[in-house]
Amino acid sequence: MKTKLGVEFEIDFSHVLKGHPKCGQMHGHTSKIQVEIQGDISKGSTYQDNMIMDFADMKKQCWQVISQLDHNHLNNMFEYPTSENITSWIYENLESKIPISSVKFYEGNGKWCIIEK
Repeated sequence: MKTKLGVEFEIDFSHVLKGHPKCGQMHGHTSKIQVEIQGDISKGSTYQDNMIMDFADMKKQCWQVISQLDHNHLNNMFEYPTSENITSWIYENLESKIPISSVKFYEGNGKWCIIEK
């Protein structure tokens, strides 16, 4: 049986989407990021055996990556800091650290990008 766990973060950033009619000027966003992992639970004799991953460890691993985006001008990190590119970057940078199954990136309210395994 597969089980999923998730954690959520909020960050603030600015960016410019060169050539875009609305977003071609520098502007900022507050974004929510949801990271989900998936795995099997073994029924062992310790609490660690009964988890996919400890929430505290999961949050720490995720924040090491996501914090690089927080309060940053993302054009310093990406040629085109679109939701798709930001979400992909988060996923790729977490892939070797946790058993990731998805990243959902909200650009403001009501708009999101999701990448799933």
